[in-house]
Amino acid sequence: MTDKTIKVYKENDEFVLERINQFNHSTKRTFITENGLLEGLEQYRYVLDEYEIEVSDDLWGKVINHLHQN
Repeated sequence: MTDKTIKVYKENDEFVLERINQFNHSTKRTFITENGLLEGLEQYRYVLDEYEIEVSDDLWGKVINHLHQN
């Protein structure tokens, strides 16, 4: 288990990508569109194995499909 986390969820009709580092400091990015969220997630593609990934049930399928298609 890692001490770094990426959370993906929807809040207030916006898509949220929240990164929590090993010092428990959180950075939140919000996106108006689902495509924007997926593009934002691309920043972490090559380091995802360093993070615990938490994705809300309503976005799980889309996030997993996106990460597996490239």
